[in-house]
Amino acid sequence: MNLQARLEKYRERDFQQSDAEILVLIEESAIALFTSFPDHFILFGGATLVLFYGSPRVSRDLDLLPSGPLPKTEDVQAVVRSRIQPLAEIFGLGQLEFRQEIAKPDFAKHWVLANQEPLFSIDLTRIGGNVLETQIVKKTIGDTPETTVPTPNANYLLLQKSETFLSRRKVKARDAFDIHLLLSRKARLDVTLRAHLQDFIVMNEPDKESVKARIDAISPKLCTVELRPVLPPPLFEQLEKEGFEPLRQSLRTVFSDWLTGGHR
Repeated sequence: MNLQARLEKYRERDFQQSDAEILVLIEESAIALFTSFPDHFILFGGATLVLFYGSPRVSRDLDLLPSGPLPKTEDVQAVVRSRIQPLAEIFGLGQLEFRQEIAKPDFAKHWVLANQEPLFSIDLTRIGGNVLETQIVKKTIGDTPETTVPTPNANYLLLQKSETFLSRRKVKARDAFDIHLLLSRKARLDVTLRAHLQDFIVMNEPDKESVKARIDAISPKLCTVELRPVLPPPLFEQLEKEGFEPLRQSLRTVFSDWLTGGHR
């Protein structure tokens, strides 16, 4: 697949040209990191939904779960720079800059900038814990079929998003949208994953009423503020017309066990 075809793949999903270019840069950054650090990362998060599950929501975070110590800042930046700088020049972005915003033993955030404006971030984190080996799949990325990356399957992504929705200090409409998207892609919590979600709920102690309150907090006002800038206008307008009820209904589906009976 040539460069124009890769861009068109995202344009056909109503991404703006600038967002399509950034997504190609994200693809290439992932290829660089997985090639230079084999068997070291698992790709997860919002970009995973865009790259592999057809999500129309703009995401500019490349989230990677390392299996060992975090690579050195200079190594991460060097391998990414060498891979994406030629593309950046083709896109008219000029010389890219890299800035490390956070540097902790379990979390590092690297920003990629053009003309002092952030394009996307590369987040290396162990905060979310490990992914069950049985829930990891290989996905092809970029324009080379032989390049694959390990990533959680759709069902495990649904579990992660469900836990994130419950654990954030403030609820996020984007989490609700991602859960809605995954359900539309036939993701489901099987017995094993429901048991993991139950353990998470027991440990964090949200009761039936607090789960319900979080779902009700996915209000038209919140969705308008958070989702209008990151969804294609036709999709946003359809959800707005429905009062964003499909998002709340998807949340009720995922948390149905706990809404009907509290802790089981």
